[in-house]
Amino acid sequence: MKIPSILMSVVVAGLTALPFTVSCHAEEAKIPFSKGTKIEVMIGRPTKTKGGDFDDKTQTLNPRVKMTNIDNKQGYLDYKVTFLLLGQSIVDSKVIKVLHREEIPTSILPRQVLDHPMASVTTMYDTDGAKFGFKYDGWIVQVADSKGEIVHTKSSAPSLEKLRKEIRAMQAEQCYNKQLKAVPEPRLRL
Repeated sequence: MKIPSILMSVVVAGLTALPFTVSCHAEEAKIPFSKGTKIEVMIGRPTKTKGGDFDDKTQTLNPRVKMTNIDNKQGYLDYKVTFLLLGQSIVDSKVIKVLHREEIPTSILPRQVLDHPMASVTTMYDTDGAKFGFKYDGWIVQVADSKGEIVHTKSSAPSLEKLRKEIRAMQAEQCYNKQLKAVPEPRLRL
């Protein structure tokens, strides 16, 4: 389904100037999404409080994704932003887990700023003795257009940005190795 371009007019000192159109669809995009927008992820400082045992740690994360269209004329309609929050295993540091996955349908007009708060995530772990759990390790944001093609991938770990197809397949509460292949959750053997 194709939505017509948005017709806009400029008002200067009470006079309306000639109208101009704003391109918004992926097939019409003259400037790619990755160059026409700026994506920022704010996690805040993970709060640490003591948990069950005296040495257990709990992290509460309150992530936000802020998207800014830096172009004056081009908008982006019918895109989907996928946000992944990652945790590193305390038992095996080569294993990461998707602590939270959220998909956001997004349309961003020229010069618009979208600020989307995500659900709060709490994780618990212990680094001493009976090791268990996952601690915050980073995030990934992936953007797909209306046809489902990946147009932008950004991560707190730039080496992951090359694994676009693997990122798309990642699921919440699933563990992965550094090549983003699914692995079982590591358990401490006593």
